[in-house]
Amino acid sequence: SEANLRKTVEYRLGEVGYTENEVKSIKEVFDEKQIEELISKPYKKDLTKFIKEKYFIYDNLERYLSYYADNSDIDIKTIIGIINVGSDQKWYTNVTDSDTSKNELILVNRYNKLSEGYVPEDLMELPGSYSYEGNYVREIMYDDLASMLNAAKGAGYTLVVSLGYRSYEEQMGAYEEMADSYGTEDADTIAARAGHSEYQTGLSTLIVPIYQNEDDIDIKTSAEYAWLSKNAYKYGFILRYPEGKVKITGFNTDNWRYRYVGKKAAKVIYEDGITFDEYYAYYIK
Repeated sequence: SEANLRKTVEYRLGEVGYTENEVKSIKEVFDEKQIEELISKPYKKDLTKFIKEKYFIYDNLERYLSYYADNSDIDIKTIIGIINVGSDQKWYTNVTDSDTSKNELILVNRYNKLSEGYVPEDLMELPGSYSYEGNYVREIMYDDLASMLNAAKGAGYTLVVSLGYRSYEEQMGAYEEMADSYGTEDADTIAARAGHSEYQTGLSTLIVPIYQNEDDIDIKTSAEYAWLSKNAYKYGFILRYPEGKVKITGFNTDNWRYRYVGKKAAKVIYEDGITFDEYYAYYIK
């Protein structure tokens, strides 16, 4: 009967303004409560552009649409990443304490901060066979790091860690040096402020070809870079600040900066072409 027809989800969504194809997409993604909320609100013409994306989060819907309205030149996948990680907000605002209980999945960025007194309990000095002198990392990543560097050597590439753990105080000094040289605005695209650096986690490293300054290497033609790009995830490492992701990570591309996240997370991040910030927002937060 017509009365029963008017009660259907399809009819009610159609009354709001959604097309048959849009209704089909909505039903595939939204649960009953979410659909009822959608019916109670005005038609959203760009809705289905977002809900088809893998990392769509329902609670962020209004922010996606609002951001897209002002930035329609940015692709949908990037907008979802920006909103999910909170990069639509001004840097270093709405800062929360990093959850250090996450171990290799701890998140430290513009919006998640370590305390001044945080020092990983399992820091260990790397042997000279894998690192320049005086570099420390967390013990939980050592076996996988050694396996990766050994595999690289077996493939003909001698890679070493040129930078590992850095304390809160050391990061403060590094940032202030950048700020003095380039100004705060430019410094913020290169270096993290104290407490906001992943180096303090003991899980972030610079891995470079031995005896070469990373600044002197042609990244695009470097065989070492190509090997790391293709193989690092197999050992639980990801390129932390990849090209084309500055709107999400807040940092310029850093081609030798590898972060340990464990093999499970690294595989997803590598295969889906996302950042650790995006992974954390969707799978962990």
